[in-house]
Amino acid sequence: MRPSGADAPVLPWPRMRPRRTVVLADLHLTRHTPSATVEALERFLTDHAGARIVFDGDLFDLSVESPRRREESLDEALLAHPPVRSALAGHVDRGGELWLVAGNHDAEIGGSGFRASLLSALRLSGDASSRVRTTPWFFREGGLHVEHGHLYDPDNAPAHPLVVGAPSLGVHFVQEFLAPTGAFSYLNRNDDTPLALLLSAFRWYGARAPHVVYRYFYAALTAMLRSGPLYRAGAEARTGDGRMDRFAEEAGVPRTLADEVLGQRATPTLESLPRTFSRLYFDRVLATVTMGAGFGGLALGRRAFGATVASLGALLMAVSWAHGHDRYTGTVAERLARAAARISAASGASLVVFGHTHREALDGAYANTGSFSFPASSPGRPFLEIEGSGDRPRAVRRYH
Repeated sequence: MRPSGADAPVLPWPRMRPRRTVVLADLHLTRHTPSATVEALERFLTDHAGARIVFDGDLFDLSVESPRRREESLDEALLAHPPVRSALAGHVDRGGELWLVAGNHDAEIGGSGFRASLLSALRLSGDASSRVRTTPWFFREGGLHVEHGHLYDPDNAPAHPLVVGAPSLGVHFVQEFLAPTGAFSYLNRNDDTPLALLLSAFRWYGARAPHVVYRYFYAALTAMLRSGPLYRAGAEARTGDGRMDRFAEEAGVPRTLADEVLGQRATPTLESLPRTFSRLYFDRVLATVTMGAGFGGLALGRRAFGATVASLGALLMAVSWAHGHDRYTGTVAERLARAAARISAASGASLVVFGHTHREALDGAYANTGSFSFPASSPGRPFLEIEGSGDRPRAVRRYH
């Protein structure tokens, strides 16, 4: 396996894992990251001196930080937390390794210029720089397969993992809803229904709630206008396919293996206008508006019109609910678990490690890091330690 990017050195892969390996993910670092998270990351780096530390996607949240100029914001993200920058540099200077996997919120990590920016920000050169690796998609060593996992989530899947292009539905909402409103409480609540989320706006944001609700519907409507025929999936997919040979060579894997993994990807929600419409619960919004119009007609004395329209709205709502009250909760975690099983079967991986869901998992050949920044009810900040041999690795759950 070799790092991705035009500026990456060509290095031979060792047959066996030469050092202790730990994997963490989903820190979502921005200028607004709580100091407790930043301090915990500093301690983590100090506590794992000499280790190979793998950041399995979404180390940064560029879609929140600078949604209109994400590539330019990489330098800002690296410089936003000087103690973290110092700790990262110190870790590498003292012999440790840093591996960075691109996620859906920091896809630019896979770009050819990011590694150079990172080395410059950390002031690393010579032998130390050879211990820093980046990838736009996945790392593979022996039986270990590490990638962020958003490729298997339709709402966050890119058109192609090797192209930073049109934002996914999830990233679009971060750029057009969370970043303008500062409603960051929603950052870790992406699997609730829209009604539950919108009602919570009044509880969380008080007088700002109407603006939050407005921006939600603005983001939803603009997502609809970018879906279906207007989504740039075809051109980006062709561009990515043209880069597969180079990626396979740099990753140290056969092209056939990369193709097998790519074959397990999800189809982005935005490729289909009907699926985007359904995912945003617009059928339920339409039903609610129709019933409201019918009840309004009844209140104005237009009984026949009001009864007909209200009945139509009720029918639309019944059809919507017949297709499922909640169309999202839990499905992302389940999709990634199934994808891990398919990747293991198709590519021969003994252990597949994902992040993305912010939910811990440890089940045979699949492990999920959980979120270091959003540990929920965990006894600490979760991460994984990789043990076993190179061909038969296993994941052990740890907490910082």
